[in-house]
Amino acid sequence: MSAELPDKDVDPYLYSLVVKHMMHGPYSELNSENICMHDGKCKNSYQRQFSSFRVHGKGRYPIYHRRDSGCTAMVRGKVLDNRWVVPYNPQLLADFNCHFNIEICFDIRVIKYLYKYIHKGHDRVAFRISPDKEREVVNEIDNF
Repeated sequence: MSAELPDKDVDPYLYSLVVKHMMHGPYSELNSENICMHDGKCKNSYQRQFSSFRVHGKGRYPIYHRRDSGCTAMVRGKVLDNRWVVPYNPQLLADFNCHFNIEICFDIRVIKYLYKYIHKGHDRVAFRISPDKEREVVNEIDNF
């Protein structure tokens, strides 16, 4: 799990994937006309703040490790740094070569959501085709 640009010299392939798929922006004052913008702010809260370690944030999302390492990338004509990187898993990003947003979830609501999702049951439909000659009264409770 990472929210930083990899070192271009150490892993150029991963660096190219992150720049291609995992950079959110440039938005805010760099591009205020984007659909992501609402009242002058990015609705996804980018650009994020630098952080020297990962902590549980206030609310639903943690604050990811985003160092001010000086590592930058040119995206759509703008220079972006670690504050613009969407969290990703390096292995999944390399395997699928696509935007693959990964978030750490630690709230109790996640457990409730997963439980409801797993145990919601499958979709069902009951139907019967009958001739048009006569209308029959259907007792849906008995048929259930």
